[in-house]
Amino acid sequence: MSYERILIKGAYLMTQDEKLGDLVGDVLIADGTIQAIGRDLQDDRARVIDGSGSAVLPGFIDTHRHNWQGALRSLGPSWTYQEYRNAIQIGLGQYFQPEDVYIGNLAADLLSIDAGVTTVRDESHISNSSEHTDAAINAHWDSGIRAVFDHGWPSTEAEEWQFGSARTHPEDIRRVRAEVLADDTARVTLNAMLRGPELSTFEVAEHDIRLARELGLRISMHVGLGEWGAKQQAIRKLAEAGLLGSDMTFIHCCTSTDEELRMLADHGATASVASALEVFMPGLGQPATNRLLAAGVRPSLSVDTETIVSGDMFGVMRAALAYQQLVIAGAAGPMDRAPGLPTFGSADLISFATIEGARACGIDHRTGSLTPGKQADLIMIRLDHANLLPATDVAAAIVAGGHAGNVDTVLVGGRVLKEGGVLKGGETVFEQAAASRDRLFRAAGYPPQ
Repeated sequence: MSYERILIKGAYLMTQDEKLGDLVGDVLIADGTIQAIGRDLQDDRARVIDGSGSAVLPGFIDTHRHNWQGALRSLGPSWTYQEYRNAIQIGLGQYFQPEDVYIGNLAADLLSIDAGVTTVRDESHISNSSEHTDAAINAHWDSGIRAVFDHGWPSTEAEEWQFGSARTHPEDIRRVRAEVLADDTARVTLNAMLRGPELSTFEVAEHDIRLARELGLRISMHVGLGEWGAKQQAIRKLAEAGLLGSDMTFIHCCTSTDEELRMLADHGATASVASALEVFMPGLGQPATNRLLAAGVRPSLSVDTETIVSGDMFGVMRAALAYQQLVIAGAAGPMDRAPGLPTFGSADLISFATIEGARACGIDHRTGSLTPGKQADLIMIRLDHANLLPATDVAAAIVAGGHAGNVDTVLVGGRVLKEGGVLKGGETVFEQAAASRDRLFRAAGYPPQ
């Protein structure tokens, strides 16, 4: 593959690199990687992009999104957790054909790119067959996004795969590892989405964890899901069994105890907070962001499902900040009323959405910061748009007022996927997504849209 040489000049650089910090300067990109960061860089062979009036930062990293639901956007913003499960996982999931998975994933990827997300960790519990799995992976290759594909379980017989399930993880993950996603340096890589002791029996959880580690895969796991999560205390069970490790990312943690969060930190594990979804959806619990910080964990951020919330990280950052204000006011949920909880600001949220996301995915050596030698996964946000002016505090402006329309340019691995505010490709994808939705609704007997 041939790569374009690009020189971005005169931008406000939010590098997320502790040594470089924030500065007004230039970024030189060649061979798909960041070659240099500095002031007054020159390269006669590079195409110059004027970065004045803009911020350049690493692309956002969404550490937990069920991409297969990308054609089912905004169906139930007022749903409870059980209503979501009934309508989507149980109701529609069984009717997905491989082509529905492909178009859902592709639609989710394109919206992500448009909003400045350059890496998505795709929590794919739509492994109804090997063809479904391959379709999901192919969509990531075709969209151009960087993807960590988290192989999960089927959404056929959905109730048999969750909450006390005695079924072990689908063996097809071995084929995917050996034949489809064997290269851990590729743009699309493989992880294991496991149910853990909260959604399966402990014996199954232990089996699945050993399987993932045998295959050399990082692990994601949903924990702390409402009253059920508080009762199960999955993190504690894993720690007591010697299974908790730094190769694990725990999603939600809403009702995980403070002691469990400290266990997570002690073992070097990471966390993903889906703050927008958690404040929208009754039944999960509240965002654990402040409690994670108190335990010594800097979390990553995630969208979760576009059936409930918007698929961009701007809303996720704002939701985390809004919930923190409830914590400060003493009006938060019962688990957040301990005195002296640490707080976070806009710069922290940018960090959670970039470098901490890379760490949670195990790819911080490749992306997540504007560091020379890393992949050129970056975005340029126009600070001279009316909704962000005068951008006195750049991080605060982006967090408080930013949206996808402010994202002017998106690069993944040095390849330009959006420029001048225009997403490249995908002209027919959203028509195909609507057709997929209509077919699924007919199959499930839902009212037409």
